Amino acid sequence: MSDAVTLKTQPRKETGSRAATKLRKRGLVPGIVYGHKQENVQVAVSAEELDRAIRVLHARVLDLVLDGKAETVLIREVQWDYLGKQMVHVDFERKSRSEKVKVTVPVELRNSPKVTGGGVLDQPLHVLHIECPLGSIPEAIRLDITNLTLGHPIHVKELTLPADVKVLDPPEAVVVQLKLPGMEPTAPTTPLEPGIGPEVIKPERKTEEEAEEK
Repeated sequence: MSDAVTLKTQPRKETGSRAATKLRKRGLVPGIVYGHKQENVQVAVSAEELDRAIRVLHARVLDLVLDGKAETVLIREVQWDYLGKQMVHVDFERKSRSEKVKVTVPVELRNSPKVTGGGVLDQPLHVLHIECPLGSIPEAIRLDITNLTLGHPIHVKELTLPADVKVLDPPEAVVVQLKLPGMEPTAPTTPLEPGIGPEVIKPERKTEEEAEEK
């Protein structure tokens, strides 16, 4: 779990694609803060500081400074340009650190199998859908595959998870396995039951104009 990072904001009065373009030329990212039945607030944040928080510090939770007061927020969505290099908009959702949230986290494989038996590595699940307190979101679920052997895949139910973290993916879903060359790849995991679909950091992509009209 990464520690919360403090990020200062600037108030944003003008909206729309032209105003957003001007902000980005100044090294700022337009954004919105919402949630907890409070008024939506249009803000701008430093692109450099936000990029560092996401890419270097792997932050999902921030202490966002609004009008001199810090609020705990979850980075709910970051929109990028078509090249995936420049951030064009960010959504911050107000949360309390004890509040449970549904997010996705990557699965990171560590080491290599000692004995492959001629099998090749197959990882059907690269991300997991989890539910946990806001202050306990792990950077990743790390899995040591040193003892992985042919014919004995590792399932979701066999993962060792941090305290307070619940996986929402099916328990029988295969996370990683060794497969003989030529075998059909493992079918994608079955969808989650209706009503428990997780919220994610990067939901459905929206255009800049749609984002500005929130």
